[in-house]
Amino acid sequence: MPSRKLITAIATPAVLTLASVAPALSTTPASTAAAPTQAPRPNIVFVMADDLGWADLSTGLTNGGYGNDYNETPRIDQLAEEGQVFTEAYASVQCSPTRTALHTGQYATRPTNNVYAVGAVTGPASAPLRGVTQGRLAEDGRTAVPVGYQTLGETLQKAGYATGYSGKFHVAGSAEEIVASHGFDENWGGSQNSHATYYFATNDQFNDSVSPSLDQFAGDYTQAYVDENIAPYSVGVSAAQLDALVGTDKHVTDAQTDAALDFIDRSKDEPFLAWVSEFAPHFPVNDAQARPDLLAKYQAKPAGQSPAKPSYGALTEGVDQSVARIIDYLEETPDPRNGGKPLADNTLVIFTSDNGGEEDPVNSGAYNGPLREDKGQMYEGGVRVPWIVWSENPALVRGGGRANETIINSTDLYTTLASYAQAPLPAGVPLDGIDLKPAFSKGTKINRTHFHHLPGYVGVQGPASMVRDGKWKLYYTYTAGTFELYDLSKDLGETTNLAQQKPGLVHQLGEQLIGWLDETDAPLATLRAGQPTRVIEDFTGETYADGEVTRHRGDTLTIAAGDPVPFVLPTP
Repeated sequence: MPSRKLITAIATPAVLTLASVAPALSTTPASTAAAPTQAPRPNIVFVMADDLGWADLSTGLTNGGYGNDYNETPRIDQLAEEGQVFTEAYASVQCSPTRTALHTGQYATRPTNNVYAVGAVTGPASAPLRGVTQGRLAEDGRTAVPVGYQTLGETLQKAGYATGYSGKFHVAGSAEEIVASHGFDENWGGSQNSHATYYFATNDQFNDSVSPSLDQFAGDYTQAYVDENIAPYSVGVSAAQLDALVGTDKHVTDAQTDAALDFIDRSKDEPFLAWVSEFAPHFPVNDAQARPDLLAKYQAKPAGQSPAKPSYGALTEGVDQSVARIIDYLEETPDPRNGGKPLADNTLVIFTSDNGGEEDPVNSGAYNGPLREDKGQMYEGGVRVPWIVWSENPALVRGGGRANETIINSTDLYTTLASYAQAPLPAGVPLDGIDLKPAFSKGTKINRTHFHHLPGYVGVQGPASMVRDGKWKLYYTYTAGTFELYDLSKDLGETTNLAQQKPGLVHQLGEQLIGWLDETDAPLATLRAGQPTRVIEDFTGETYADGEVTRHRGDTLTIAAGDPVPFVLPTP
């Protein structure tokens, strides 16, 4: 029972000291306690990899049969086989907008979100349009969740959940905000930083890219730790390679897993939310970042059809081992709130990634399979992600490797977890997500439309909007004012633009997109200073700009420098 032994190994005085000074964990008021005949409210574990590609898991269940034949992720694969997978799951083009959507339940177009990318989206001076200023405009302009907004963590915290955060946060103004303003009782490693610039501790401390709150779990590997927490999950690694870890620096993936398990162990007397935000396999991805035993395994492994990078495979399998340790603990530990049954019998587990993989063989090494493009773009390779839900309780998750084609996105987490937790949603706050509990618990397919909007530049991706409805995806670029239409049921790689062949469908989907832009008051990029005035003569159709939709019949549209470049939908 390696996971239970882990708690004994890491229950040092430093841990006890942290617990004694941390804010008191919330307790469920007696008036809201579940009746004896009802199942207690479920625990929740949310695990998110960083920059994991759609085709980076070795299972083919999550990615249309494009399982990776080089990376090995046996325990995540097992979750997919026993649980339910969502094959049409979307994140954002980069990690910070995905994370903000998860915590706020809102699309980026909402003023209380307003995060579209990691950095500024204004674009280079040579770009024809100028992107918007994003972030907390009323406060300090940072690309972070506003401190006055009631996050998902706060909603569950108010409902009596103990809440713990392990790993990368990124969308906070500081590490302190995570506990003070965003609903987490405790935080280990999370801060405003975008990634771990070095994956290993040095002298029992991680570097400044990881909050020092994780340092209590940064001690060197001991023989007992390796025997209990690494060896049981190692396949294709020799005993000598494992023994060689003893006395070496701790990897951040292992440390944040230690922290998450310690929190779960201390919090199991009440419902808990354990948010495990992996630093891996985000760049830098090189031999110096991988745990040596796993690196040696992949260096000796022959390449398959999928791209083969030993350090990336090692980091990815490290995430798999993190998941394995958490699941084993849930399966082996009695639940004091549920008659001593295993915690897994009353815990919902979700696994996903924060955006499409970055297919850069030098700095990263991810693989998105047949999907077009990669991280930073609105094509499928940039935004489609694996999404797995699992529980040993079929009332929580209808599993058996079921594939669900419901189109889901990051905004759905807020409403869904609040539903499982029986937590009231904040009053007067527009939430864009849907409640996925019927899909998780019954396998129901829910018909919904998904939107994405970028009013600026992320690398080669310029200002654009898109809508996904059923098998159809409509994509609009503001620089050229053109549409692209793809049938994803037949053209997963978005190779054949059908916009010219189906103008009626373009208009139908465009009506949905323009209505959503209007409903969310989406900001738009403006025509950059020095650019010639744009004129569209004899225009009949609709435009969206300045927060409203305007209908035109034979009008002349004039867009001067500094004006928002509108969404233009001609009547077919």
